[in-house]
Parts: sequence; structure tokens; C-alpha cells
Amino acid sequence: MTDTRLEPGSYFPATNRAQAASGRVPRWPVVLFLISLILPFLFHIGPMLMSANRLVLAAMVLPCVGLWMRGRAGRVRTADIALLMMWGWITLSFVVLEGVGPTIEPSGIRFIETIGAYFLARCFIRNADGFHAMVKVLFWIIALMLPFSIYETLTGVDVPMQLANRLWEADDIVWKEARWGLDRVQGLFSHPILYGVFCGGATALTYYVLGYRASAFGRTLKTTIVSVSVMLSLSSGPLTALIAQLALIGWDRVLNPIRQRWVILAGSVAALYMLVELAANRSAAKIFIAYFAFDSWTASNRLRIWDYGTQSVANFPLFGIGHGDWVRPEWMSSSMDMFWLVSAVRNGLPAALFLQLAFFSLFLTIAFKSGLSERVSRYRTGYLLCMIGFFLGGWTVDYWKTIYVFFMFLLGSGVWILDADGQEDSPSKPGTQADTARRIGYSRPRETIPTTYSRRPPVPSTQRSP
Repeated sequence: MTDTRLEPGSYFPATNRAQAASGRVPRWPVVLFLISLILPFLFHIGPMLMSANRLVLAAMVLPCVGLWMRGRAGRVRTADIALLMMWGWITLSFVVLEGVGPTIEPSGIRFIETIGAYFLARCFIRNADGFHAMVKVLFWIIALMLPFSIYETLTGVDVPMQLANRLWEADDIVWKEARWGLDRVQGLFSHPILYGVFCGGATALTYYVLGYRASAFGRTLKTTIVSVSVMLSLSSGPLTALIAQLALIGWDRVLNPIRQRWVILAGSVAALYMLVELAANRSAAKIFIAYFAFDSWTASNRLRIWDYGTQSVANFPLFGIGHGDWVRPEWMSSSMDMFWLVSAVRNGLPAALFLQLAFFSLFLTIAFKSGLSERVSRYRTGYLLCMIGFFLGGWTVDYWKTIYVFFMFLLGSGVWILDADGQEDSPSKPGTQADTARRIGYSRPRETIPTTYSRRPPVPSTQRSP
């Protein structure tokens, strides 16, 4: 039998003590973090060059790890340990290759960006309402940037970045070639790719989270705003993620009456992959990299990155090359546009395997989680499709600076689904008792909640009419 006794001076049952504690934690760090992602300002702290999001994460990383260690973020998950192991291996590889002194700064930055961003989401997004609030803030950030992005793609003038550089030291406006007669939008990011990936991360989330129980017009309008923002980056990686998410959304809508639609899709993709591997004269990975590129030159360059990058991993499988330069033809750029390969090249195959373990342990356990309410199930679909977009995009671009921490944050933002039950069904009005109970994960037994109260005193039994 469930113990629903209340502690002295508490409004929460003893069995929900940890959830109540986490519910009282303010969510302002999530809002502050999301806003910091679009602040291009740079700050010098001694020899270190810090961005706005690094400052926020540096202030929050130790408190978040502390909350996690005390059980305020739910159960310890495989992904938690895998990311800590990845950071530990990265640190070890730098120490082996470059010594202790040169390792302190890059290892500390990687700890802030990886562990800080991931555990910030783990600790401060603990239920459906918190997840919805995060996606809502993310959407409005993208929507407010869209008018400036349209102006930039038509004129080539990056007004927000120019203004930022007048106010404080900020990122430079990079040169980028025009595509389809339009300028690639950089916005408040270091590169158009980062702008596109940032907006693309909200595509499926907007459709499934903000669109839950919304009108078809409102859901379509908001998803269109995000999709147009992604397109203005004119970058193959973000466009790949966008097309994948929209295609999966279409699959879900068309085959919605079929309960096993995702099983059918997964089986079809697996069968197609095996067929390509057996029948084609090159690997399925190379075919994907070649066809999901903006032009033939980009495709051939990414194939060369794959060839020389995998050869580097074969030559230095344990600790990678550190901050050294990877072997390639002199005329090739040093940029390695392949996120899932970069960690293996830089820090060895174990670092890449720990990253993959973190990603797939969350993706698969969340995908097979049962007993969810309708609302949480829809939110889960948005999260999983978002992760699929990041996974596919990561084979065509690198996630660095702002987008690396954004990816780690979004990865951790869905862990609450593993602790959800079937009671979180519909959003509650803010400020009400139901909203407070929902935020802390507590639902009082139905029979203990009085439904009506009569102002008339009860009539004694001797005075009642027969």
C-alpha cells in the first residue's frame, strides 16, 4: 500500500520526498542557458577565452553534478556513466599525448561543455511541463531571429552580429559563398552550419511538443517557422536533419492507425542497409555521405574525410592524435565535417564508443519505454525524431562550440521520460494546485480529494423526511 503520509510542514508525501525536492528547484538555469546560446559575446578569464554559454555552464556544472549524485535527477543511467567515462578517456588521451600541463585547460572546457550541458538538462527538466517549457523558449528564440535571418539571406547583411560586435567583443562574420542566389544565414552563431543545426534541433520538438492538442493550423505554422529558419542556412547537414525529421513526421501521420509503424520502418531501413552492403560497390555509409551533400564537390570532400579519418583511427586507435593535425593531402582543409568521427580521430576509439553508448542507451531505452500517457508518448516521439536528426546530421557536419553543448543539453533533456508514468496526460494551468502537483510528479489519490463542499450544515437524521 502506498504511504501518503505528509511530513510535518510539508505538502508532499514522504514517498515523493526526492521528487518534491527537485520540483522546488527553479528552472531559470534552463532559460538562461538557452538565451546564452545566441549571445556571441566573448570573455577573457586569464588565458582562457570564454563564451556566454560556457560561463553559464561553468557556474552550474558542479551544482548539477551534486544534485545528480544526491539522486535529485532520478536514477543513475548508463548514459550518465558513459559520458563521464568519455570525458575521463579524453583527459587521459591528452595527458598521454601532450602531458599534464597542456591538458588542464582543454580537459576543463570539455568537462564544462559535456557534463555541464548534459546534467543541466538532467537536473532541471524532470517532467512533461518542464520539457514543454524548454521547447517553448527554444521556439520563440528561433521565431524572433527569423525576420533578421530573412533580411540577411536577401541582402547579405548580418544585422544582429554587427550590433553585437559594436556592443562587445563577439564572433566574427565569416565569409560564405552564395547558394541558389541567396546568402547563407549566420545570425548570432559562428557559422551558418551552427545556425542551421540549432534551428533544426527544434523541428520535431515543435511539432510534437508545442503541437500537442493544438490546432492543425497552429502546429503547422510553428513547424514551418522552424523549417524555414533551417533552410536559410543553406547547409547540407542541417538540411539532411530537417528532411529526415519531416519525412518521419509524415510517416507517423500517414500510418498513424498502424500500431507497428515504427517497427515496420526500422525493419525496412535495416533490410535496405543490408541490401546496399551486399549489392553495392561501396559501403552504405559512403553512399549516405555522398547523396546527402549540397553539391558534388562537398560530397567528394566528405568521402575523402571519411577515408583519411578512418585511416587515422586505424593508425592511432587507442588515444588518437590529440590536438595534432590529421594526415591528408595538403590541398584538403583541416576541417573534419563529421561529428561522429572527430572524437575517434582526436581522442581514440574508446572515446567515440563511450559517446555512441551514451546516445544509443538513451535512444533505445526511451524508445521501448512502456506505460506512458498520451502526452508523454507524443513528447517522446518528438525527442526521438530530434535525436535521429542529430545522428544523421552528425555524419555530414561537425558539432562544435555552441552546437556541441546544445546537442549534449538536448540529449539529457529527454531522460525524464524514463521516470514518467501514465498520469502526466495534459498540461495544467500555471499557478494552480494541479500544476504544482504535476511539476513535482505528485498526484493525490482520487478518493482523498473532495469534489464539492456544501455550505448548508448537515441535517440531523431525526429531522429528515421519510
